[in-house]
Parts: sequence; C-alpha cells; structure tokens
Amino acid sequence: MGKLGKLGKLGKWIKKRKTSDWLFILIVLFTLLMRGPSLLEQFRQQGQVLTPIVIDEKLFPPAGEKSVLVFWASWCGPCTIELNRIQSAIEKKEISLTHIYAVNLGESRDVVNKATIDRKFKLPVILDDRGELANLLNVKVTPTIVFVDEEGKINWISSGLSPSLIYRIKYFLKN
Repeated sequence: MGKLGKLGKLGKWIKKRKTSDWLFILIVLFTLLMRGPSLLEQFRQQGQVLTPIVIDEKLFPPAGEKSVLVFWASWCGPCTIELNRIQSAIEKKEISLTHIYAVNLGESRDVVNKATIDRKFKLPVILDDRGELANLLNVKVTPTIVFVDEEGKINWISSGLSPSLIYRIKYFLKN
C-alpha cells in the first residue's frame, strides 16, 4: 500500500500541473541537455595548466600573473552585455582594468577596432584570429570567460551570461 499511496500522490501532483509548468520543465531539461556536455567539459578544465602561446605578437596569457580572458565577437549580443558590465565596473572602480583581456575570435583587426571604438571599450584586446587560444581552451561559444591564476592554472571557466561575473572578477583578482 505504501508504494501505491506514493504513486497516487505523484499522480495527483502530475495532474495538477498546468501547461506552463510543463513548458518550463521542458525548457529546463532542454537547456540541461544542450549545455550539459559543455558545462561538464568546462568543469573538467578547471585546475589544468595553460601553457602560454604567442598570439597577436604577445605571449599570452602573461606568465606569472592572474588573467581574466573574455572571449568575444563583435556580432555577439551577450558578449556586448558582458563587456559593457565589465567596462562599467572598471569605470566605477569596482574592478581594475589590469589583467582583464578581451580575446576576439576570428575577426579582422579593422572589425575589432571599429567595434571597440564604437562601444568605447577600454579593455586590452587580443586578436585570436586563427583560434589558437580558443582551441587550446576548447572555447565553443561566445562569450566564454576564463580565469587563469599566476601559475597558469585554469581557475574558472564559464560560457554565456554570468550574473555573478563582476563579483567573481573582484574576488579572483583580489585574492
């Protein structure tokens, strides 16, 4: 009787759900199925050592210092949102401009220069025009944010919009 009673309660709970509840559940499941593998891959990368490579005629990420790498593209709406949030936090002196790099993926210097001027970004921009750093970090989407510590270890990596990004940057660069 115990199992049947529980199934009865579950059945009643299921019957009480509205179409909007099921739609929400489907959206959450779909998102988990679509993002799950990339989230798992990002989690696996944490703690791995990133060997600096030459990009845009500079050794990158700089050895011996913390770095926040923001992979972006000029056509990417969420990238613009995240870069604007970072820029605003810099202007408010919540975070320092030092050690934060906007890594552009595959666009020409002219397109990147125009985008940074039009949007008034003051972040140092690194052109990853051949996707070497992106491939090394397995970056598949923009924006992707990567935190690299002084030893070259990946501290944190995330894709998409991150409500906690400014807090994470503050904490990471302070400690």
